[in-house]
Amino acid sequence: MKTIAANCNVFSSDNLLADLEEILAPYTPKQVFLMADEGSQKHCLNLISGVSKFSSEQTIIIKQGDDFKNVQAAVQIWEFLSSHGATRKSILVNVGGGMPCDLGGFCASTFKRGIEFINIPTTILAQVDASLGGKTGMNLGGLKNEIGVFSIAKAVVINSQFLRTLDKDNLLSGFAEMLKHALILDAKSLDSLMSLDFDKPDYDKLQQLICDSIVVKNHFVTEDPKEQGVRKALNFGHTFGHAFETFSMRHNPHPILHGKAVAFGMVCELMLSETKVGLDHNDAKRIYEYINSLYGKFDFSEKDFPELLELMTHDKKNDANGINFTLIPSLGDISINNIGTKEEITDVFRNYLNM
Repeated sequence: MKTIAANCNVFSSDNLLADLEEILAPYTPKQVFLMADEGSQKHCLNLISGVSKFSSEQTIIIKQGDDFKNVQAAVQIWEFLSSHGATRKSILVNVGGGMPCDLGGFCASTFKRGIEFINIPTTILAQVDASLGGKTGMNLGGLKNEIGVFSIAKAVVINSQFLRTLDKDNLLSGFAEMLKHALILDAKSLDSLMSLDFDKPDYDKLQQLICDSIVVKNHFVTEDPKEQGVRKALNFGHTFGHAFETFSMRHNPHPILHGKAVAFGMVCELMLSETKVGLDHNDAKRIYEYINSLYGKFDFSEKDFPELLELMTHDKKNDANGINFTLIPSLGDISINNIGTKEEITDVFRNYLNM
């Protein structure tokens, strides 16, 4: 295994079964519990079924989807652990996207005042985003991650073989976060990212690029753990993106994926970066034409401007001065705490539609 982020115990694995055997060597089979959601059970557990410490008797399956990241699912996990003899020396291995890793980490961190856990994220989004920072939690009363604790996993194991189970839309959703990381710090990786073929992915190359992307996020998490300053860079694309995502949830029976919303948001914030912080037009145009070629364009019209603006005013990143943006004066550089006016944002909406 190769260490990617020592402070968060994130490792890149080229030999998944052997590496898991090594991590679990100090534990007896009775101490090892495996948790997955229904999607991961169907598509991913077969990739680790050869690990000697795993057994069906000590495997917990929860329902799939963020709607089930709740108290009832947490109780299900706690009761399973308790009824199957888990002790403070047990370990919980969580397999899946961000939801089972978040929830499983929270349940492990609170069961018997805390047992160890391992996360095996199986989507790009979970690998490059949720794997860092020690955030665990569950939703409450319709509010995301309302209950939770910070708790570092014993190991987070990154392996691109799980990504073969994803369709193209879900690959691209996670890839948007990788593009974001390159744009805010690691511009030299842009050409490598933009050369990926998502119709015939090179998974070995993708794994290396995912590791590079994790290093970028870890840089900001380490520099600014509580998001008081430079970590705000990670919000690039999200102010417009969250508005697009919520708008889609309101009006579309099949809402766009989070990463796709962020991709659309990055195009808009590249445009805003041109007018507010002097991003070179040719650099911006190259990136947003590439994003358009992968993701298409977000579907809205001029009559939707007021609703989108209203959604942006409720973004949690805002302050009393107005709508807050992270922008990029040049590729790989950031400018935080930029306030956008209603007129500037409306101009971006108009330019996006006319693009």
